[in-house]
Amino acid sequence: MTTILVRTVIIYVVLISAMRLMGKRQIGELEVSDLVTTLLISEIASLPITDNDIPLAHAVIPIIILVSFEVISSALTVLFPRIKGLITARPSTLIKNGTLCRRSMLDARISNDELISELRQSGYTDIDDVLYAILEKNGKITIVPKAKTKPPTCQQLSIKTKESGIFHIVIDNGTVNAHGLYEVGLSQQQLEHKLKKRGKSIKDVYLMMISDLGEERVICKEDK
Repeated sequence: MTTILVRTVIIYVVLISAMRLMGKRQIGELEVSDLVTTLLISEIASLPITDNDIPLAHAVIPIIILVSFEVISSALTVLFPRIKGLITARPSTLIKNGTLCRRSMLDARISNDELISELRQSGYTDIDDVLYAILEKNGKITIVPKAKTKPPTCQQLSIKTKESGIFHIVIDNGTVNAHGLYEVGLSQQQLEHKLKKRGKSIKDVYLMMISDLGEERVICKEDK
């Protein structure tokens, strides 16, 4: 039992390291090459866990080779864009300038019912409201509405606005988030000073966020 536990932990650590090396793009978007690599890695990783007679090296080495190949091929597609078409799929335009592209629909094996369903999920019930519908490489469909159906912007309405930036978590369940503090340019001492003005300490806070403009949002544990 102990042997299985140790082998499982080792394979788990190797897989986590491999996924980190592959990067967020591969994790978030499973293209053809990514899917093949993921399937192979999962199959290889399971062998030494279920069979104690198989050496760990028989799983670790192939995983390292596969991850190395994936990282190298990703780098090559960035340096040499022409190679990308050989390894990954290209986006398909399903609706172009408001016109349904039947050939692209057939090539992508997307039925009319599936397309209409995707439009509804994006908030469009009438195909006449759509200027472009593009099947992306990761299988998602991007919908670009016609100008007549787009919500008006502040610029079009001549409304003056200012950028608010984004909020960063600086305290999460009583623990300081160092990365969040770095993003807003604060030290822990400055953070503690801000909380002292509120009569609170770091341990009293369930969630605290600060925006790029310095706006603060604080939820204390007793208010959670």
